[in-house]
Amino acid sequence: MIRTRSLQTRLTLCLATVMLAAAAIAGAVSYRTAFHEVNELQDDQLRQMSALAERRHGGTRAGLQDLDNRVVDVGARILVQLLHRGAWGEVEGGSKPLPLPAALPDGLQVLELQGTQWHLFLRTLPGGDRIAVSQSTAVRDEVARNASKTTIVPIAILIPVLGLAIILLVRHMLSPVMRLAAELDRRDDDRLLALDDAGIPSEIRPFIAAINRLLQRVELTLTQQKRFVADAAHELRTPLTAVSLQAELLARLDLDEPSRQQLLALQRGVLRARHLVGQLLLLARLQGSSQALPPSIPVHTICQQVLEDLLPLAEKKNITLSADVSTHDSIRSSVLDLGAVLRNLVDNAIRYNRASGQVDVIAFHRNGCLTLCVSDDGPGIPASERALVLSPFYRGKQTTESGSGLGLAIVHNVVQRMGGAIALETSMPDGRGLLVRVSLPLRPAEPGQSPIPMPAKAGSRIS
Repeated sequence: MIRTRSLQTRLTLCLATVMLAAAAIAGAVSYRTAFHEVNELQDDQLRQMSALAERRHGGTRAGLQDLDNRVVDVGARILVQLLHRGAWGEVEGGSKPLPLPAALPDGLQVLELQGTQWHLFLRTLPGGDRIAVSQSTAVRDEVARNASKTTIVPIAILIPVLGLAIILLVRHMLSPVMRLAAELDRRDDDRLLALDDAGIPSEIRPFIAAINRLLQRVELTLTQQKRFVADAAHELRTPLTAVSLQAELLARLDLDEPSRQQLLALQRGVLRARHLVGQLLLLARLQGSSQALPPSIPVHTICQQVLEDLLPLAEKKNITLSADVSTHDSIRSSVLDLGAVLRNLVDNAIRYNRASGQVDVIAFHRNGCLTLCVSDDGPGIPASERALVLSPFYRGKQTTESGSGLGLAIVHNVVQRMGGAIALETSMPDGRGLLVRVSLPLRPAEPGQSPIPMPAKAGSRIS
């Protein structure tokens, strides 16, 4: 037996099975009842024809010669025979008389004659003659079967109609549950409002109530987690700043080479820790930012600020930065959101690129969306890890550069909240490099709105 987890499919199959079983029982009962009734009707027909033959025989000297087709049912192959002076002879409805015994009693009889079974009704006439009206059992059964089949035809026609009705009814009854599932599937990660149980069957409402209580607990847990991250990051900034100042003071002293190397390692660790704290604070601010309609901001201004801030980092690795952003491009977004997206994308492209590499930034409007493309010619990210790097604190297996593992996670969080989409691809024909394409709607996404689809892939290299 095929097992399925679909309640709709199981309910439909169960109802269809019950319907088929009931139809089969009803059809069998109807067939047997009709078969029995038709046989009784044919017995009555034999009795009536014997009575009619008696009246015809008594009113004419021609015996049975005037029993024409109005009396004898030729289609039903009924034979009428006359017993005269102790011998069966004259017959109507057939060419040869049946060899009937002369001593048969009156009434309904069943005999087997010449290998064929017959139903007979015998009647004694007032003059002493006898009449036998007979019909083959095979003919009777054929007539009964044909009549019984007509009782099954309506049931056979109704079975597919009822099956379709069951499918439509089950689907209609479960449509509120499917609608609720679709609503949940369209929700963003941070939209944990209670589900509306209007129109939901009463059997499902306790389950919906349990889900709403779970959503409340999850929202409380996430709120506490965000507050903890923000508070922890704030608490870490002060001691890290103090350690950084102490390291700068130590760097001014005349230290021997081993001590200076250890000091440099300490400064790099403090720098990584400060970068991580800054990313945590940024992530906490972005997750707790308001959903109010932001103003329209020019993209080229934000891009210019980001490139200016990251230019020293690019110069350390001798990386060339280029941007192709129209001064007319704008989007309704907060400066914090768009700046976080561009800053983290460009920072990652510089940080994980090879020395003397190239980082390109392109922005353009297409199909009602603003598309941002940031590409580099570094080692790139393997296809198997591109979905994982969008999670917080995940760093690639082949990564050797220092980082927090939060850059792309922050970008992903902001893009999802804005109703956009993000895709990671290779930027070079030989499979090297990384191209990050972000598509953002020109207007911010409404709560529960589905993300926009990604545009078709661009060329292998952005110039």
